[in-house]
Amino acid sequence: MSVHIPTLNSATKIKHYYGFKYLLNSSVHTQIYNKLQLQSTYKMDELKVLDLYPGPSQHSAIFRNIFNPKQYVLMDSRPDFVKFIQDNFAGTSMELYQRDPYEWSSYTDMIEKEKRFVPNRQSRDKIHNQFLVMANLTGMIGEGLFMQWLSCIGNKNWLQRFGRVKMLVWVPEATAHKVLARPGSLIRAKCSVVTEAFTDTKLVATSDSSTLQKFSSSLLEGHDPIIFSTRDTWLNSGKPISLLEVNPIDHDIDLDNWDYVTKHLLILKSTPLHTAIDSLGHGGKQYFSEKVEDKLLMDKCPKDLTNKEFVYLTSIFNNWPFKPDIYMDFIDVFQENE
Repeated sequence: MSVHIPTLNSATKIKHYYGFKYLLNSSVHTQIYNKLQLQSTYKMDELKVLDLYPGPSQHSAIFRNIFNPKQYVLMDSRPDFVKFIQDNFAGTSMELYQRDPYEWSSYTDMIEKEKRFVPNRQSRDKIHNQFLVMANLTGMIGEGLFMQWLSCIGNKNWLQRFGRVKMLVWVPEATAHKVLARPGSLIRAKCSVVTEAFTDTKLVATSDSSTLQKFSSSLLEGHDPIIFSTRDTWLNSGKPISLLEVNPIDHDIDLDNWDYVTKHLLILKSTPLHTAIDSLGHGGKQYFSEKVEDKLLMDKCPKDLTNKEFVYLTSIFNNWPFKPDIYMDFIDVFQENE
């Protein structure tokens, strides 16, 4: 039995949006789900969906009606949205878990203590085909929380301990610019290297904002996102939003050394490596100049490096007899996002 889909008219009557923005156009949501071709990944009668900060939940109801997953849980604790969800979905298969998605304990309580939502574990040789995470991180805390989630993918913890769990995440367009920045981009930073290292992330949809051109033409051509009107979001004012499809990839990166190398070099992201490399430790320039096989690599700036090149430099760093104690390093990993 289908569930009621909240209308634009009813959703815009919610008094507080708590600084978040939501796409409220059922036709565009349907286009998005068609584009994602989720049936090729998931066994729908076995799929469990965890929807974080669902807000007015129009997208949630549409997903439920199209795919009819085994379980659909909405996690939200914001009072006006909680009331709206209860008014619209009481007595349906849509389950509300009234906790804050920001808190780590919300997940441990839900999964381990209360057993309200218990995903199975799968091997990391493919995307988990019975567990999907959806989220809206367009509010003030969104970018920082998204960076934490990317780190969790790399560390294979949080919800990613169950396998390679796909995430469909709404973020501010500016955040999408940052995490999708390619080597050579002026805004290339640690967050985009993390995204490249641990995920295959695609731009699924974005608004027709005046800043759309900040995405590279090659990215727009390759990802072919759905472009929707800024009028289809509520609230209409403020910064535009984008939808990212985050597919975790399996990796065997030496995380501690890789983290040290990438964050130190990217502080000097526009400085050629032959100079910036000394930031890894005293004597670094001489050591790396001797060990790096492709001497042209040392002429590159950190912002121009691919993750593969960072991994290569990390392997050299790891074999350095006089490398510094990386555990005595106190540089903030997200310093470039502040």
